[in-house]
Amino acid sequence: MYDYHVMERNPFAGFLKAASKMLNIAGPSEHIVPSDRSAYAQNADERNFCEDVCDRVQRMAFAYDRLCELSIEYWKMSDEIDRSRDENGGCEITPQMLQAQERWNLESDSLTFYIYYELKSVADILEQWTIVPAPNSALEYALKARDRFLAHPELCRIGPRSNRSKAIPRGRAPAFSDIASLQGWETIVRDEYLAQLQITTYDIHQEATKNRRILLSRQRNEKLSSEEVLRVKAFGAPEPDIGRALKELAIILDSSARPKIAAVSAEAVIRFGFEEIPDGPIFSQRL
Repeated sequence: MYDYHVMERNPFAGFLKAASKMLNIAGPSEHIVPSDRSAYAQNADERNFCEDVCDRVQRMAFAYDRLCELSIEYWKMSDEIDRSRDENGGCEITPQMLQAQERWNLESDSLTFYIYYELKSVADILEQWTIVPAPNSALEYALKARDRFLAHPELCRIGPRSNRSKAIPRGRAPAFSDIASLQGWETIVRDEYLAQLQITTYDIHQEATKNRRILLSRQRNEKLSSEEVLRVKAFGAPEPDIGRALKELAIILDSSARPKIAAVSAEAVIRFGFEEIPDGPIFSQRL
């Protein structure tokens, strides 16, 4: 793991601190007796597996921290524009300001997408330990939405809009981009969807909630029926609560994954003579 320390308010801070300490061990492999070599190799594979989990979580945690910084940067840019307004409310937007805004949009998109990517990877890894999200949880929905909207979209099926909405809170909280982005309908197109569904009256909230169940189904995108695809296109779907999903993942890591890591590390220490590497100075290297 890298020496980067996540912010204290990061949902993964507690897990990463505990896991890094447990995995910060070393031992001389030369002293392993022949009868223990197979078990030692197995333990080495398991330690590598644990480290991979932590590496992925740490990179996801870094992306979360950076999105928190982007929230602050956004409101600084917004406040700067407001301060420069004249008495009529107008202001000059320079090419440099436009470029900064576009860079901000692209970075917040990229980091949000990266979090979804690693969220799925970590969930798949944890499944090897039979650790899975709770049914109908925010985490489960975020994982399924990721599969529907970010992984291999199909022509003329369920495709998200490119003009994404963003949640940009004030203060040190992450600026997440929407990934579903299904709410930007053209009137003619949506009317055609409704006509094909033979629907004239509806409650948009109730219909979107029904679509959430479609997205949570275990059917692959290409296995969804034509009616299901039309329903999702016509009424959209609730945007995943990615902040809540990350907190749920952090709880799972603390309660279920950390004991697994502890057991693997304990075997290395007790059976194979590994020792914990003490905290100490960080050595610098001139590049």
